[in-house]
Amino acid sequence: MLLSLLSVGAARAQEASEPSGPAVAAPASPTPPEGASAPARGVVPPVLLSKPEAVYPPQALAAKVEGAVKLLLTLDEEGRVTRAQVVEGLGHGLDEAAVDALAKASFTPAMQDGTPVACQFEFIHHFVLAAPAPQVAEGPAPQQPVDEAPVAQAPAEVPPEPELPSFTSIVRGKATEARVLVRGSEAVDVVELEKAHERAEDLAEVLTRASAVQVQRTGGLGSRTQLALGGLSGDQVRVLLDGVPIEYSPYVYGLGSVPVSLIRQMEVFNGVVPVRLATDALGGAIHLRSDLAAPETGASLSLQAGSFGSYRGTGRVTWRANEQVFVRAAGFHDRARNDYRVTVPVADPVTGRVGPRALNRSHDAYRGSGGSLELGVESLPGLDRLVLTGYLGQYDKEVPHDQLMIRPYGAVTSGQESYGVGLRYEVSAHERLKVLAIAGYNQRIGELYDVSDCLYDWYGVCQGTQARAGEIGSSPLENTQKRQTLFGRVRLLGTLLDVEDLELSLGADDSERTGENAYLTRLGQEDPLRIPLGLTSGFGGLSHRQSLWEGRLENTLFVKGYVQRLSSGTNAQLSETRWAGGYGDTLRFSVTRWLLLKASYERTTRMPRVEELFGDGGLLVESTALLPESSHNANVGVELLSWVTPVGRFGANASAGLRDIENLIQLFPGDTTQAYENVDHARSVTAHAGLDWDSPGDWVGLTGAVTWLDFKNLAQEGQFARFKGDRMPNLPWLQATGTARFQVSRLLSREDALGLEWTTRVVGSFDRSWESAGNGGTKQSVPTQVLHSTALTYRARFERRAYSFSFNLHNLTDAAAFDLVGVQRPGRALSARLTVDL
Repeated sequence: MLLSLLSVGAARAQEASEPSGPAVAAPASPTPPEGASAPARGVVPPVLLSKPEAVYPPQALAAKVEGAVKLLLTLDEEGRVTRAQVVEGLGHGLDEAAVDALAKASFTPAMQDGTPVACQFEFIHHFVLAAPAPQVAEGPAPQQPVDEAPVAQAPAEVPPEPELPSFTSIVRGKATEARVLVRGSEAVDVVELEKAHERAEDLAEVLTRASAVQVQRTGGLGSRTQLALGGLSGDQVRVLLDGVPIEYSPYVYGLGSVPVSLIRQMEVFNGVVPVRLATDALGGAIHLRSDLAAPETGASLSLQAGSFGSYRGTGRVTWRANEQVFVRAAGFHDRARNDYRVTVPVADPVTGRVGPRALNRSHDAYRGSGGSLELGVESLPGLDRLVLTGYLGQYDKEVPHDQLMIRPYGAVTSGQESYGVGLRYEVSAHERLKVLAIAGYNQRIGELYDVSDCLYDWYGVCQGTQARAGEIGSSPLENTQKRQTLFGRVRLLGTLLDVEDLELSLGADDSERTGENAYLTRLGQEDPLRIPLGLTSGFGGLSHRQSLWEGRLENTLFVKGYVQRLSSGTNAQLSETRWAGGYGDTLRFSVTRWLLLKASYERTTRMPRVEELFGDGGLLVESTALLPESSHNANVGVELLSWVTPVGRFGANASAGLRDIENLIQLFPGDTTQAYENVDHARSVTAHAGLDWDSPGDWVGLTGAVTWLDFKNLAQEGQFARFKGDRMPNLPWLQATGTARFQVSRLLSREDALGLEWTTRVVGSFDRSWESAGNGGTKQSVPTQVLHSTALTYRARFERRAYSFSFNLHNLTDAAAFDLVGVQRPGRALSARLTVDL
């Protein structure tokens, strides 16, 4: 639906009345017509103001080469050319001459709904020798002047040049899809990652700066990452990659393992999740998009190194065989020692008195890698697109201590691998119907080993032995689990009164989990992991979008249905089927073209996952009595879109959300293990505000965001009723981030820039347990944290190549940083990143 709303404009000078694909044709004239005004809504292509002049290269003259060079130009909001990339070249120096010429061209900015936007478009530059090239295009000749091609060593009398097309302009705003999302009725934050690709940071860091997401980690690179939206976390906030749950991908360690350079855009849906994602989320969803750019021949490589033995490498290669066939491969490799300084209670070797001591963290190494290969065909009769994907990913991680960072481990390790295949299919079956389908198979194998009988200290030294093996629990763990999943998604986009205003989404996942504790098997004891578990989940959703008052009012009404069937035992000795429904509405009203008011509501349900019910046989214990959780989710907000003024470009947003939850599923850590439990009733109230400003010429920029959370337990029954009125533990009530950007362009070339960023993050104090539990010195809490980081980035483009180099200094003041259950995160750390695009 959104892809259609993102209709792009196309201008063809030689055929002004002929549309090109979904674009709208419009004439492209060298100068804007006098007295003309841009339409109030829609897309207006850029207009060429000054004619570029290229010098005919000597080698092209000698070889008598002439023809057209097709370039992809990138313009900023002021109509300046920021990048010229050759799409179809001639060689013999003509490509370079065209790039040099177009870098000096001047255009009017592209307009979308009356607002200047950055854009990309194809520009055809013609090189013609003294003799005119024959005109082979059919149809009437263009009426406006054309781009004059340079004449090489012309004789005294030069015949007139044929009227050739000035340029072909297909407006694709850099943030076009993002703008469509933000301008829609959904409660969504769109985070674009173009600048983040150049810096040594990951997706979690970007999320904390640019959205209401709270990211909590248990350590450095490769540590467990928990996302929270409105206080809801874990599987309550679903993470998807190109419409598929992220667990069905090479990134088996979650969001923290996804390379930022492989993702183009992040969409953060607050509470109300659109039908097209086909998932049962309670707190919202985070949709990672890697498929926004059309596959074009090229390659990119990113290498990063940093403190504590951290290294990250990412690569992508794309080959476009022709207009119909492409091949794309991507891969990554990460590793880290994570031996940063921590402060932990250590016994004095002389007195035996226990006290805090700073030492290097041990036994926390991480290594992960993975890759994917895509083969795609598109633009064939009866087929818009068909993509076959295969992938493989794995990680190995040492476990340094228990959940509360009280007891050190020295030999506990975990790991997982994931592999599978996927198939994507798109077809416009009818002028009023479009079909998008995804199907795939995934297998994940997880391992947890805890077989040592040593008693390790915080220095990683074995101080003695114990009668039984196993550092975590009462017996050793040699756990291996295997999960196999078949999944599918189907979206039907129909047109009733407006383009693709009706959508039907269906989704299904069928999983089976088996496992074994090899230690128990050798002893002939009962092994609960050997009991097979089956889980089948289904989703169905229907939505209708209505637009009134020339698009000023947009309303989307939707209904959802959920079904889950759980079976346990070889003959399904225990089985249960659960049904639930949901409904909601999203509303947007445009006060002006750049000021929007939004409201949304959803009644939603989330079914428990297998791990939440039956644990993982190791650190996570079973909770078979869990009930499905449900919630009333409501949002109101105001959006100030990119507003261009003489003093710069402004953007702002403010929103408030309410989550009234029944049977909340919450993870509660214990001394050695953790378990999920239901909280009878809870209520979350959130407020978020953001502001963004860029000076004219992008010399200076300021960005700020603040999120306030009041998440309270309102349980009337059960074991948590005695904590009624308390804030939910282990969640900060305040998070604020501010960033200042400085940039100087054209230092060594026409296409380079040096940028400096400074970011400050404030995290309010929070309790690690219930507010009313403990008092005075016995109360465990995390104090308010103020963390600073800075980044220095240089980027440059030469012909078709782009380079960037970045230095990042994290936690500049070396402050003690804590996120999840008081586990200390790394202190001051330096990292460097090199990125090359070919």
